[in-house]
Amino acid sequence: MANTVIINGDNRKFTINSEIKRYALIDAGFTKTKRGNFMYRHPLYNESPYNATCQLKLTINEDLDHLTMVVTDTNGLQKVNIFKNKQLAPMVELLDFILKDLEDRQIIAPY
Repeated sequence: MANTVIINGDNRKFTINSEIKRYALIDAGFTKTKRGNFMYRHPLYNESPYNATCQLKLTINEDLDHLTMVVTDTNGLQKVNIFKNKQLAPMVELLDFILKDLEDRQIIAPY
């Protein structure tokens, strides 16, 4: 976990918003893990979320000062670079929408 993160293949940096609130995490769809961290998973899909080939995984520690953010395959085991293939442009658009929503909810902020 780090204070600032870059998604594989992207040039933008993100950090945790200084105004973050625990209830905002739960409202946004984060779930609490056994270790007390907050985890967010969202499939990146074109037509159906059940056929998604990639997902966004975001984890914030329980102290709300460190985060990880990565785009992975459906199993969550391998990092995927969705920015290098032009056919994956709809996934990039969905990712941008999700990140904008998390910014609007004061969870993450551009660095």
